[in-house]
Amino acid sequence: LNRNRPDEALSAFGRIDGLIERMSAITRQLKSYARKGAAELSPVDMGLALASSLSMMEPQLRQRQVEITLIIPDEPVLVMGDRMRIEQVLVNLLRNALDATKLERNPQVDIILAAGDIATLTVRDNGPGIEDKDQLFEPFYTTKQAGDGVGLGLAISSGIVNDLGGRLTARNGQAGGAVFEMQLPILKDEPSDEGMNEENNTHAEVSAAE
Repeated sequence: LNRNRPDEALSAFGRIDGLIERMSAITRQLKSYARKGAAELSPVDMGLALASSLSMMEPQLRQRQVEITLIIPDEPVLVMGDRMRIEQVLVNLLRNALDATKLERNPQVDIILAAGDIATLTVRDNGPGIEDKDQLFEPFYTTKQAGDGVGLGLAISSGIVNDLGGRLTARNGQAGGAVFEMQLPILKDEPSDEGMNEENNTHAEVSAAE
């Protein structure tokens, strides 16, 4: 360390710290992608899972001044699943929309939750849209610059949704931007109050993969 050049030393330490953080994020992504095994399923209120995911992403959304339009039914939309994994998918979709709109002067993200024979959650942004839809859910495919992610977020999300008996799709919107849809089988039978209380009180830390 050259004591006569403190600014360069501090800058170097900053770059090293940033590199360590990126390496840690990549390690978390790889662990999440490699993790297998049957999860314990329980009734999940999609509205509550979405609210939790938005809360986790709120600082980044606020910093970027993203305009969020949220449309959800008055009645709960229930699916049978793993709440932690569902929230991981939702956070990944929100992060993806955030990345897609980073060059937009007025970034906008629409989130629509609908229930019919299936539960459908749509995330639509006003970014440039999707170039390579065929490769979008392939592991390690990414359009980000080196160091910004290894392209596992959407692959992980697709795998989680498939494991829960649903599907995750992507397309370009008619008015531009990207549209992601997560569809899951809706829970037909009403769960007991005890079961729902247990699910609603469950707190799980979600690590979003970029």
